[in-house]
Amino acid sequence: DVSIPYDAPAKLAYESSDKSMAYADFKTKFEADAVADVIAKQPIDVSIPYDATAKLAYEASDKSMAYADFKTKYLADAVAEVIAKQPIDVSIPYDAPAKLAYESSDKSMAYADFKTKFEADAVADVTAKKASS
Repeated sequence: DVSIPYDAPAKLAYESSDKSMAYADFKTKFEADAVADVIAKQPIDVSIPYDATAKLAYEASDKSMAYADFKTKYLADAVAEVIAKQPIDVSIPYDAPAKLAYESSDKSMAYADFKTKFEADAVADVTAKKASS
């Protein structure tokens, strides 16, 4: 039989103790201490409250307004800062050169016709420059 008695840890600890109390009392105290050790090692909640940054900022402020008002303004400012950092579309439409040229023209023809002619002229210019180089 290789089974280990339930109270083996208590018996081992008692054997190495000064035996200043009866085994039954020692075992009761040993088991209570063991349970306390296990409870002490339970996970600790280390979560951070949603408004922790607002609370910290408020504590560092001059506290010239109530916390509830400060928090509302602080969160609104934080959202505005995030929105301001969003990417900005800096792409240029394909037909931008044609639109710019049309805006500075006499507009004697419709934009669609102007664009077609402008693009054809641009292709002809590039082709002519390639041929001459």
